[in-house]
Amino acid sequence: MGKGALRIADAVTWLRILLLPVIWFYALVGDGRIVGAGLIALGVTDFLDGVIARRVGQASPAGARLDLTADTLVLLSAVAWIGMLHPDVVGENAALIAAAFLVYLVAVGIGILGFRRLPNLRLYSSRLAGGLLYAAAVITLITGRNARLLVALALGAFIFSCAETAVGELLFSVADANMGSVLLERRRRADISTVHASGMASRQRSQAPTANVVGSKASPINSIPTAATPTPNDRRP
Repeated sequence: MGKGALRIADAVTWLRILLLPVIWFYALVGDGRIVGAGLIALGVTDFLDGVIARRVGQASPAGARLDLTADTLVLLSAVAWIGMLHPDVVGENAALIAAAFLVYLVAVGIGILGFRRLPNLRLYSSRLAGGLLYAAAVITLITGRNARLLVALALGAFIFSCAETAVGELLFSVADANMGSVLLERRRRADISTVHASGMASRQRSQAPTANVVGSKASPINSIPTAATPTPNDRRP
């Protein structure tokens, strides 16, 4: 049952990937509302594959890599769709978009060069950035309006999450971990190191030889009574 459920989760992820060419077609013909609706469908499949995988209480490294690949393709496609259908959004946020891609490339480059894989530290900031980017893209594509504040917040959150990913990779030498936050992970590891050091010190004290204290061992007392020296009166015949 577990393996079957995991295969279903992977199938949902593959569905997300296969939907991309269809949405690309509508983006090329300039139908922003269909593209926005398709982006919502992509978000639903992203939610479903995670729910299905968690229901079985197992984790598949191959499934996680597939999911990360799908998320990356969706992210890059959504940015391209916004640029094609709403170039004014790109023009107004050119500096933020350039900074976002630069920090993103740094984080990805560290993961590929150092660990031969895309980085996936499962950070809270990454989830927040993903949600904001989805919301900004969907609102812009469906309504046709430039959600300036939301776009700026989404790009700022994305820059922060990419920077935190790069810092996490460099600090902890991992590209795949369930950290939540770099600060939390650093504090957690510091606490573990403190507990480990305390345990080592306690073991060393318990194994140390006990020193003999001078005068702590009393002289043995002879249990046999010693005969008293005879007095002159005792020497009578």
